[in-house]
Amino acid sequence: MKIISILLFFSFLSSENLINRKLNYKMEFRGFDAGKAYLKIEEDTLFNRNVLRLNSKLETNKFLDLFYKIRDDVTVYMDLEDFSLLKIINKIHEGFYKKNHSAIFDINSKNIITKKKVIKIDKAHSPLSIIYSLRQELLNMHDIYKYHVYNLGKIKKIDMKVIDQEIIKTSFGKFNDIVVSPVLNNDSSIIKHNGDMKIWFTNDENRYPIKIELKINYGRLILILNDIE
Repeated sequence: MKIISILLFFSFLSSENLINRKLNYKMEFRGFDAGKAYLKIEEDTLFNRNVLRLNSKLETNKFLDLFYKIRDDVTVYMDLEDFSLLKIINKIHEGFYKKNHSAIFDINSKNIITKKKVIKIDKAHSPLSIIYSLRQELLNMHDIYKYHVYNLGKIKKIDMKVIDQEIIKTSFGKFNDIVVSPVLNNDSSIIKHNGDMKIWFTNDENRYPIKIELKINYGRLILILNDIE
């Protein structure tokens, strides 16, 4: 059964043209053209097992660099079936804040291990791997998907809820989209903590993450899919 599920998994991704494809985004910050970002997943190996590797980069343009420079590089090694975290490498530069961080998930002891601490957890996702995990779900209105999210040494519980449908205009055209957002216990939509994301998926067989709203230290970044390589 496990072999069958892996084959189905790769069949789904291949049909959606995401493996070895780069999703390029234009970035907006407080209504201004802010720079660029990308997401890309590739097949890789880690500790002699087949995995997926997600590479991501956010970079502000020269104008925004004068006020708030961002150079975020993130690499996430993920489980083939559920995109759960296996290893993460963060190189964060946001304004005056700089942080390099790495962690490994030990599948035998069920621990996330860093240089400074060990966190006991059965399974966790990175903020970015949630995008790909949600893409495999049905995403019916009001559905809720629960995650333990690991980000820069901390674990938090997040409920991601399908809250709306909207029409988004992009360079690709106009799309009807499914909106998924972190929610509080009272179901109110929030983008509160660093790493929290609100995501717009195309409401079709592709389920492209066409728009992403990402919380950073001094506001929110808006990423709009601009090109696929």
